[in-house]
Amino acid sequence: IASSCERSPFITYESNPAPLWSNFLCVLVPLTVNFKVIGPDHPIMVSAGEDALLPCHLFRNTSAQKMEVCWYQSKFSEPVHLYQNEKDQAEQQIPNYQGRTELLKDGIVDGSVVLRIRNITPSDHGQFICFFRSSRFYAEATLELKVTANRFQCVSLHTLGVLFTSLLCKNCEKIYKYLHGNKYLIMALQSSRERCNTS
Repeated sequence: IASSCERSPFITYESNPAPLWSNFLCVLVPLTVNFKVIGPDHPIMVSAGEDALLPCHLFRNTSAQKMEVCWYQSKFSEPVHLYQNEKDQAEQQIPNYQGRTELLKDGIVDGSVVLRIRNITPSDHGQFICFFRSSRFYAEATLELKVTANRFQCVSLHTLGVLFTSLLCKNCEKIYKYLHGNKYLIMALQSSRERCNTS
């Protein structure tokens, strides 16, 4: 985040002039060492339809109770969940996540929070960024959420494939007329009919 050598709005400087090298220390050391957000070092795997738990915490167990905590995906201006002024700001969420998220704050005094996202869908697949900001510093960590098909869905797809093949074996000519030249569906149909002929 703010790792440049410019004066950051989140840094409190002394009123007396200081050597140039002290500005480097003032900006770089607190942000990279004392204020750091840590997330899982592996993707979080969740089946579609289940709830996801996305944890992150501050380095050195600093209290985040009075900080801003924002979860977002691609744009900071489009929060998945926003905690600000010691309360959740539900009206700031993007529509896709309204009513689906909860920030678990049991460990917030130790700098630890968990975002719960209910009823995961394939559209939730991807990166989530956990952002902390105090009156002086800010930092973030990136987490990866991978959405997988659950066992019921896999069985359903297999069952659907068996039923569809059976249907094709009995009604090939009718389905050919219905497809009206869709080459991709016709290729699938031909493959299924070949299996019918060899069974």
